[in-house]
Amino acid sequence: MKAILARDGRASLARVPIPSIGDGEFLLAVEVCGLCGTDVMKLDTRAKGAVLGHELCGTVAKAGPGSPFREGARVVVSHHVPCLSCHYCRKGQESMCRQFKATNIEPGGFAEFVRVPALHARHAAFQVPDGLDPVSASQTEPLACVLRNVKRIGAAEGDTIGIVGLGAIGQMTGQLLKLFGATAAGLDLDAERVKKFTRWGTATSNAEEFARLGREQSGGRGFDAIIFSAGTPALAVRCVSWLRDGGILNVFASFHPDPLMKLDLNEVYHRELSVLSSYSPSLADLKESFDLIARGRFNPLLLAPTSFSFSSFDDAVQAVKSRRTFKSVLVPE
Repeated sequence: MKAILARDGRASLARVPIPSIGDGEFLLAVEVCGLCGTDVMKLDTRAKGAVLGHELCGTVAKAGPGSPFREGARVVVSHHVPCLSCHYCRKGQESMCRQFKATNIEPGGFAEFVRVPALHARHAAFQVPDGLDPVSASQTEPLACVLRNVKRIGAAEGDTIGIVGLGAIGQMTGQLLKLFGATAAGLDLDAERVKKFTRWGTATSNAEEFARLGREQSGGRGFDAIIFSAGTPALAVRCVSWLRDGGILNVFASFHPDPLMKLDLNEVYHRELSVLSSYSPSLADLKESFDLIARGRFNPLLLAPTSFSFSSFDDAVQAVKSRRTFKSVLVPE
């Protein structure tokens, strides 16, 4: 079968054997797999042992003994599963569980067929209802990341939340905040992304205007939280002054190549500010995210994803990096 594999920091289309499956497992015939910013980051940083592709939906081609899904069922599945019993899991930090990153699908989502291990089949896979587009279903995991982050900052009705970086994750965050009843303001240098975001809230390409929006929309307090889905450490430092007292600077992206910032700890202390990050969702977040999409309360297709064949993987990456599309999705040839 064909699969896109990462080797020495580069991705290439290769021919590999179709994975065999065991008890409780199933073989998924991939229909679509979204390209995540994490996939791009792994390639840019030449991450060793990178497994690419985790936003996938497909149909069960073969079910092993004890599999919870039958052949022919359309299923969406995530790539990591926590143990649910360690200290991290008990503290609600499943993505910090040592088992979490040690688990994965084989050989990654950018493949014609994927082996879904028993743990994933039991805990991180959901049967897609009739009528739900597979591209929409494939966005369960990224939406779950956004959902967990919005919950971690405690976003609620009456809050004013700023979002820096209005790419796919920033747009999804805006749509979800609207569901939560929060007021959102966005910042991005790209005029098209600013325009797209106005369906969820106000947006601008000017940092000072962004700060003004935070003050006006909050009645003078400033932002309850500012979410960084993209940006620079220097901008993050500026954003601290735009937070209300007791506000949250939320790190929701990797910073490359320079991740360091100079933070005034006296200001953090006297104003009771918080610096809070969120990395990956819990199993409960995955289930809630899937339900939001399946019930039509959240529409990933509003991102207008662009489809690419496996052989056009490089084009899919460049389309995202050059901002020609919010979302690239890969489909088997």
